[in-house]
Amino acid sequence: MAIEDKVLKLLRASSNILSGEILAKELKVSRVAIWKTVNRLKERGYPIQIRKRGYFLENKDIFLKEDLEDITVKSKIFDNFVYLWKTNSTMDVARALAEEGKNVIVLAECQTQGRGRLGRKWESPLGGLWLTLSLKSSIPLKKSFFLTYLASVATAKAIREVTNLSAKVKWPNDVLVMGKKVAGILLEIKAEVDALIYALVGIGINVNNALSEKPYLIPAASLKDLVGTPVSRKELLEKLIIEFESLYENLDGVLQEWKALSETLGRQVKVRTLQESIEGVALDLNEDGALLVKTKEGTIKAIFSGDCYHLR
Repeated sequence: MAIEDKVLKLLRASSNILSGEILAKELKVSRVAIWKTVNRLKERGYPIQIRKRGYFLENKDIFLKEDLEDITVKSKIFDNFVYLWKTNSTMDVARALAEEGKNVIVLAECQTQGRGRLGRKWESPLGGLWLTLSLKSSIPLKKSFFLTYLASVATAKAIREVTNLSAKVKWPNDVLVMGKKVAGILLEIKAEVDALIYALVGIGINVNNALSEKPYLIPAASLKDLVGTPVSRKELLEKLIIEFESLYENLDGVLQEWKALSETLGRQVKVRTLQESIEGVALDLNEDGALLVKTKEGTIKAIFSGDCYHLR
């Protein structure tokens, strides 16, 4: 374990200020080495306070590499974890790794240029779960978009297990609790002709992070606000990966799983695509994963992509 990780582990575990002398003695290094290490961590963005009596980690809701290694060891799909304190976007990092043919989980404590569908900005401050799953997949290209449904269901089920909140899925890529958006999914793929080369599944979950006061397309909330206490991000991440891999092994059952958790089906909706705006009742998903909407004229339209608004 690198000295940076050792220092962070000690600071995260302590509710008190730790002096350089205590840290140096514990790690069997010099106080100068501790001082240099702390400053390197602060330069990377870690919220460490330097006080007269020593050092204090202001926000202890951070991951350590060993937390993530515990999850990777149990994984059936992912070879490794890439953990970053801050990055532009985990999707961009994952894309470079996917080009190398690696199945990797990329996780960042915060993103400066996180994005959602259609390039919309996704705020990603400290306290949330911001990750991208890089998958070199052999699934048929026409089923690649099932991964959006899969990730939505896995996220909703993980939230239910960890928080007991009744998380639901909203077409096409959101997870709601009490009608408020707590998570979103972003899928990007690379393909040739009829073959999927790799898929990038971006997952953003508002866990313990603060939300800005600016208006959202859908009312948003963090799990912490809904539960009333901080939520274990490590437990949530571990459950998420377990659920994702379980569903991935049974891809043909994903649509039924999504329907069972749907907040959209049976409701009056308005769907805006790049070509038109469609209003009607969301009836079902067809076998290709398109949302079937029955308009007031009685026409049933199959919609593969768009912004969906629940009207009532």
